[in-house]
Amino acid sequence: MWLRQWRRLAAFAGTIIVLAVLLAVQRHRHGAAVAPSLAVPSPRVDLTTLAINDFHGNLRPPTGGISIADPNDARRRIAIPAGGAEYMATLVKQLRARKKNSVFVAAGDLIGASPLLSALFHDEPTIVSLSAMGLEIAAVGNHEFDAGKDELLRMQNGGCHPTTACKGPRPFTGAKFRYLAASIFDKRTGEPFLPPYEIKEFEGIPVAFIGLALKNTPNIVAPSGVVGLEFRDEAETVNALVPLLKQHGIEAIVVLIHEGGFPAGDYNECPGIAGTIVDIVGKLDKAVDLVVSGHTHRAYRCVIDGRLITSADKFGTIVTEIELEIDRKTRDAVAEPAQAPHPPGLEGLLLHVGRQAAARGFCGGRRHHARRTPA
Repeated sequence: MWLRQWRRLAAFAGTIIVLAVLLAVQRHRHGAAVAPSLAVPSPRVDLTTLAINDFHGNLRPPTGGISIADPNDARRRIAIPAGGAEYMATLVKQLRARKKNSVFVAAGDLIGASPLLSALFHDEPTIVSLSAMGLEIAAVGNHEFDAGKDELLRMQNGGCHPTTACKGPRPFTGAKFRYLAASIFDKRTGEPFLPPYEIKEFEGIPVAFIGLALKNTPNIVAPSGVVGLEFRDEAETVNALVPLLKQHGIEAIVVLIHEGGFPAGDYNECPGIAGTIVDIVGKLDKAVDLVVSGHTHRAYRCVIDGRLITSADKFGTIVTEIELEIDRKTRDAVAEPAQAPHPPGLEGLLLHVGRQAAARGFCGGRRHHARRTPA
């Protein structure tokens, strides 16, 4: 296997690292609950959404981990190791094994501004790793354009780098997950640069996932990387898609957006939040049930305009688990509960690049509840 080959050739060993888990929970009910029996199926479909953001090619656990409240002294904070592709992959696998219906999504900046272990190989190892751990859908972030729009398309579709060729043990075949960019359009044709949304079915119920880049992307990336692209307003883009989705019988809508906020409080608190995401969510059509955000490198579980908004820190240190309840009759999301397990290690993700890097001299109306469990 390609990934196992990369691991055997790695020049430095990994450390056993914990991965923090942010468990986002939201529940609201309309009408009385229907008690299931052996003869009557449940009136709802339970869907687990696992979400990350701003991974930035951190295949190895990042320095510093995360800061949490000291369980023995609430006045102090302590740093605990967290992150790394191997441990995140194992955690995601364990979380999904417990669920009948699940989906693994991301809110952008999976690549770009990456450590050398990934950047030296044009972030191909990160795309391979995320694909191997089952990532299915990702919004495009501003750092996806660090090497230009054509390179982003190569990340999606595969092929060797145009100037340095393929360096991995096998040709690069591109992402197995789907990048989405509803708000980015080709100025010449007027067509979307990438697919605007993805529809997935769970027990016959369709759920739409809309992916958005931040409108401000052209102002924070090299102009050459986005030549010929138009970045439209995030809320207007979503609101224009809602009627189309409803025409196709889709009521449950999740937005993945590479834009975020700055919350007050700790991971599982949100006495307040500021930032661009607040204005965007306030303008979204009420049909949107959940917003998974990113960009600000903060972890939060907040309610804005009556809707759950989540973000999972950065560098793979936290995974957000969100439980959605979807009514079989209305086909709309009516609740989001939650639970949590932990990671060990998954062999075989960082292979081949370690030795090559070392050889080159590089080492290195709703009710909410949430709980974060360090593994």
